[in-house]
Amino acid sequence: MPTSSSSSTQSELRWYYAVDDAHVGPVSATKFWQLAEERVIKADTLVWCTGYTDWVPAQTIDGLFQTRKNRGSDPGFVSSSPQHAAPTPMKAPPPEIPSDIDRGLLMQIAKSGILFGLVCIVFTRGCDRIDKARIEGITGERAISEQEFNEREKSQLLPLQQRLDQLQAIDYVSAEEKKQLQEATESLRAEKMVFTLERKKMEAEIWSPLRAREARVGAEYQQMQMFRRIASLFGTTLTLIGIGIALFYAPSEQQLGIWIVLGVVIAAAYLG
Repeated sequence: MPTSSSSSTQSELRWYYAVDDAHVGPVSATKFWQLAEERVIKADTLVWCTGYTDWVPAQTIDGLFQTRKNRGSDPGFVSSSPQHAAPTPMKAPPPEIPSDIDRGLLMQIAKSGILFGLVCIVFTRGCDRIDKARIEGITGERAISEQEFNEREKSQLLPLQQRLDQLQAIDYVSAEEKKQLQEATESLRAEKMVFTLERKKMEAEIWSPLRAREARVGAEYQQMQMFRRIASLFGTTLTLIGIGIALFYAPSEQQLGIWIVLGVVIAAAYLG
């Protein structure tokens, strides 16, 4: 155990004490002695102080359970050679939070991190959905235009083809029927030529530009994907760090809301 060399050194010590296998602290040396006087810390209570290698019973601290008059004016006095008892397995307390960082400031940092992280996540997801909708809109516009043209072509050529098939199915045809067959063939050929020219025009003026636009938007989408994933990962990390700080330092009445936010973030990550 460390040896106290001055009152100023003792005043800087931070004490912990065990309550039901959990540690409480840190508390100052003055507060530690006050707790002993109030019998909050008892003789068999395990205690730990800065510089100790293990937890020890409070009764091994010289002068702890004497009156102020008997132990002197220094409430931070610690014996340099307390009696060691068999230590109870117990982890050392966590590192102290610097005194210049208060709980309110940490909660403000946590809230800011959660808010900024959620904004990053929502923004990246929103941009991603907008770009996907643009690509799907262009693809759908081209597909609808092609489908309408094909249906119109089919509706006009099919009756001509059926009439031609009927005339060709006759075994013995008259001169009039041969003339009708020739006219039907010419009509069908002429209509096919018209639709062929119209298809080329539609391809040049509508479908090809839509395909080019679709390819351009798709390329832009792929280029932005990496940046959006980085932004989404950054936002998720920032949100989880903020939630972690909030869970550790938030008052108990706010814990439920923080757990709800954490559940929403996890659900959004899986559903996304």
